[in-house]
Formats: sequence, C-alpha cells, structure tokens
Amino acid sequence: MSGVKKLLTWVFLILVAAIALLAAADNSTPVSLKFLDWETVSLPVAWWMLMAFVVGVTFGTLLNLVSNTRLRMNARRARQVAEGRTRELDQARAEAVQAAE
Repeated sequence: MSGVKKLLTWVFLILVAAIALLAAADNSTPVSLKFLDWETVSLPVAWWMLMAFVVGVTFGTLLNLVSNTRLRMNARRARQVAEGRTRELDQARAEAVQAAE
C-alpha cells in the first residue's frame, strides 16, 4: 500500500510540473503591472503567476503557524489542568480508601 501511495504521489507531482511548464510556455507575453502611478518592470505572465503563488504560500504558512501555535498553547494548558485534576481525584480516592479501612 505504501508503494502505491508513493507512486501516485510521484505521478501527481509530474502532472503538476507538466501543467506548470505548459502554463509558463503559454503565458510568455511580457506585461507590467500598474498601480496608481507606480509601474513594475515587464515580466512574463508566468513569472507574475509564480510570484503570486509563492507569496500566497508564504502568507498561508505564516498564518497557519500562528494559528497552530495558539491552538497548541491552549491544548497544553488544558492538558495541564486535566493532569492536575486527575492528581486531585487520585488523592481523594486514596484518602477515601484509607478512611474506609
């Protein structure tokens, strides 16, 4: 099963690379982006698409990192509270057993 998963992953990656190459070849017309009075240098559309993808992945990763860090800290606090209450419960049970004897 692991071999099939690995094979499917490689096939998917090769397919994505082929699509990216086709998109880059098809979008080779140089364009410049203009915002108000500011204009960028002329680059092929494929480069602008690639830069937008990289910026999106970077921001998505940073936002995910912040979100995951917050969730892990909350989970750690909850685990500490649960462990403390478990210790208290064990102590109460031990005292109840001693009192019953």
